[in-house]
Amino acid sequence: MKQRLCFVLLLAATVAGCGGSPTNQQASSETAGARSEARTIAKPTVEEIRQVLAAHDKGLNDKNIEAVMNTFSTDANAVMMGTGAKERWMGPKEIRAAYTEIFKDYDHGTLLTDCAGWKTGGADEAGTMAWLAATCYAQDSLQGRKRDYTLNVSGTVTKQNGQWRFVVLHMSNAYEGPETK
Repeated sequence: MKQRLCFVLLLAATVAGCGGSPTNQQASSETAGARSEARTIAKPTVEEIRQVLAAHDKGLNDKNIEAVMNTFSTDANAVMMGTGAKERWMGPKEIRAAYTEIFKDYDHGTLLTDCAGWKTGGADEAGTMAWLAATCYAQDSLQGRKRDYTLNVSGTVTKQNGQWRFVVLHMSNAYEGPETK
């Protein structure tokens, strides 16, 4: 159950994590300057990818399964992964079932995240696929009891019917080492 909760929090945390840093693709295009003027392919922006994450985050906070599923590709090979070996859901049917269970693991409207720490991302030259990774600090509650987590998240998005959607989303509990007394 804690792993499912961490998955939820990690997704929410990613929204904030991708907003402040330019992608590798953006840095490359800035240095390419005039050479890229002849290209007509539109590359993804950080804001476009953040919008996918923001929509996912809102769906999680609202416990709205349709909103969350709308952020995933409908491809049968789309996958969501958690921390453990058995935390792997492939295709829309399994991903929907996983979120249905995840929604049971936190109180509605209590997801708070901060990805101000480490984060990175990039996009392919064709502008058809992008990726992100972040370490995030998250908080929620279950039955009114506040919980804090550190999570790692990584994801790949691709264009489907003109919209960016996750084809891979991986969230896990960040290792924090043994507790000392």
